[in-house]
Amino acid sequence: MSRILVLLLAGLLLPLGSLVASPVPEGARGVGAVDDGDPRVEARLLFDHSVATAGGKLRAGVYFELDRGWHIYWRNPGESGLPTQLDWQVEAAQVGPVQLPGPEVFTEGGLTTYGYSGEVLLASDVTFDEGARGMQAVRVTAKFLVCRVRCIPGQVQLARTISIGADARLADDRTRALFDRYAARVPVAPSSFDLALDAIYSQSAVRPGDSFRAAIVVVPCAGANRERCPQYALGKANPAEAFVPDQIDSVQIRVTGARPHPFSPGGFLINLEGTAEELDPGQRVRLRGVLAVRVPELGVRWVEVDLDLPTAQAGAQVVATENPWLEPLASSALGVTLFRAILLALLGGVILNLMPCVLPVLAIKVFGVTELAHQNRSEVLRHGFAYTAGILATMLVLAGVVVALRAAGTAVGWGFQFQEPLFVGAISIVLLLFALNLFGVFEIGFDATRLGRVGEEATGPARSFFEGLLAAVLATPCSAPFLGTAVGFAFASSTPVILGIFLAIGLGLAAPYLLVTWFPTWARLIPRPGAWMIQLRRGLGFALLATLVWLVWLTGRTVGPDGVAALLALLLGIAFVSWIYGALQSSGRRSTARVVGLGVVVLAVGGLVASPAPAPIETEVSESGTLEWRVFGPGAVQAELARGRPVFVEFTADWCLTCKANERFVIGDARVQAELERLDVVIFRADWTRRDETIRSELARFGRAGVPMYLLYSPRDPDRPQILPELLTVDLTLNALRGLEARANPV
Repeated sequence: MSRILVLLLAGLLLPLGSLVASPVPEGARGVGAVDDGDPRVEARLLFDHSVATAGGKLRAGVYFELDRGWHIYWRNPGESGLPTQLDWQVEAAQVGPVQLPGPEVFTEGGLTTYGYSGEVLLASDVTFDEGARGMQAVRVTAKFLVCRVRCIPGQVQLARTISIGADARLADDRTRALFDRYAARVPVAPSSFDLALDAIYSQSAVRPGDSFRAAIVVVPCAGANRERCPQYALGKANPAEAFVPDQIDSVQIRVTGARPHPFSPGGFLINLEGTAEELDPGQRVRLRGVLAVRVPELGVRWVEVDLDLPTAQAGAQVVATENPWLEPLASSALGVTLFRAILLALLGGVILNLMPCVLPVLAIKVFGVTELAHQNRSEVLRHGFAYTAGILATMLVLAGVVVALRAAGTAVGWGFQFQEPLFVGAISIVLLLFALNLFGVFEIGFDATRLGRVGEEATGPARSFFEGLLAAVLATPCSAPFLGTAVGFAFASSTPVILGIFLAIGLGLAAPYLLVTWFPTWARLIPRPGAWMIQLRRGLGFALLATLVWLVWLTGRTVGPDGVAALLALLLGIAFVSWIYGALQSSGRRSTARVVGLGVVVLAVGGLVASPAPAPIETEVSESGTLEWRVFGPGAVQAELARGRPVFVEFTADWCLTCKANERFVIGDARVQAELERLDVVIFRADWTRRDETIRSELARFGRAGVPMYLLYSPRDPDRPQILPELLTVDLTLNALRGLEARANPV
């Protein structure tokens, strides 16, 4: 830039500068970073008072104006540059730290740096001593590095005086407005805007040489009614410009994207990738930086981030954690993550066929396949597609309910429908009717004479469709391996992703039966049907009654003894009316049978509507072996950890048969009990049989949408529990417990 051009620009910009702040004395203005005789930076020393008082406070700041395209640096300059420094000298006064506004993000030759371009005011609070009198000199030395393509170091020394009087007098409006404008950009504590911040990581601790993923979780209205929480948002369109990390010793942090918070309206997550270098023994590491947040009615504001980053020594055992929240929703990352989540959902759906929740329905499926094994291929395929359609229809309904409840501000989880007594009662009625049908009390869609010709013709596809509905409904309380992560990803994502994940689970659940119908040779391996199947059919009815017993027990856990009595009376009445329906059906009186069938429906609906209200839950302490289970509460868990005791938390529900199997055969195992007692582990049970927002929030915090979930806390690392798999084994649980001793000595 030539000297003439500088003068011309100065003449044009001088009036604009006068709109920002008033002129200053000669010694309070300076230039620096001279480039071919032309300074790239002009600086002025400003006060927000024209007269200060003894014991009073004023704001003093250096106002930088930079040539177009040039910038100076923030406290963390990034991958290049030097931080800007202000050295204050004020007699008879105390000077506070420099208040740095939230920085801009620059990319220079592939390097990311942080700083300020155009103009910026860096201010400090100056508090004068009680004995200060007369005119007081304020001096400051500003050291900086200003860069565009090349970098030029600069230094400016500024000085001016301030009068100490009996009464304070403010500076002019333009100067005070300038201070206020930049003060609004200075980061403050998250609690100032009612925000709560947390961090999650891809592993329990970071070792030297580890690459890891992390996410900063931002929850608004942390101390208020979240139902009326205004809409907060990320402060910048580009997440890499919204979070600016501080310099973290031996750890490099990079922003990879962001995503909305799945359960907290207005909340969001900032996704990070990091690499740890050499860590000194005993070194405590903090994830620090500043975050831009769009606050309702205030615009973009900055908050300080200061979170724990757990570390471990080289070679230490750490636990990897799968959490869908660690994946950003950037377009490229979303494609990879969604593909992976769909694969997990498919695999989890297939494994659901082996889970105890679905085993009773397998009885119906086996019977249906046996009936169809020797039909022509097109008929067999019709049943396979009808069964698949029934499952997918149910999954779409469940996904729609989740989307609708989320839109209404209600958070839900996988298996949430089993928390509603009316739903449990309705499924009990369905299972009873299926069992009565298998016993031959009545027929679905065909008369009783078909029972004697069971080997000659199959039931209609409508029945296969309904069997698919039932299989999908009963599958939801189970969390098969791989399914927890996929469902958690779905619940934390947009509506199309929720629908896609639920459909993938449904396809996996339907796959075994669909494959048998698609490949007839597999079906022909089943013995030819005949009269023996009548007895098998009746025997399989008892399998459904066994599931009905479980549902009645579950009803007792949610609505109490009165609810159980009411449900049993309703089931007895429906069974009696169904018997009358079957008798009329077999005698050929179809019109009368239809009227009685309608009566079954009316009795079922009326009985459910008139069912008693849920009984209050009484929290109680239970025992497992020689150990005492405590009722879960986040405060209680942290209290035990503060006492130096490890903690094991089981998230369970009475309707979750996977949970009950883990409790009976793994947690209740004598070897596991002995290890829990030896290590003095406090065990908590989070019972989600009935809806509980505290438990749902805790599940969501770890990227889970349903139970079971198992957390193992070490008192040395109380904020980073180890997450155990949904399906436990004795050896796996013992190894995790013994790992508590290895985690007792972090670096």
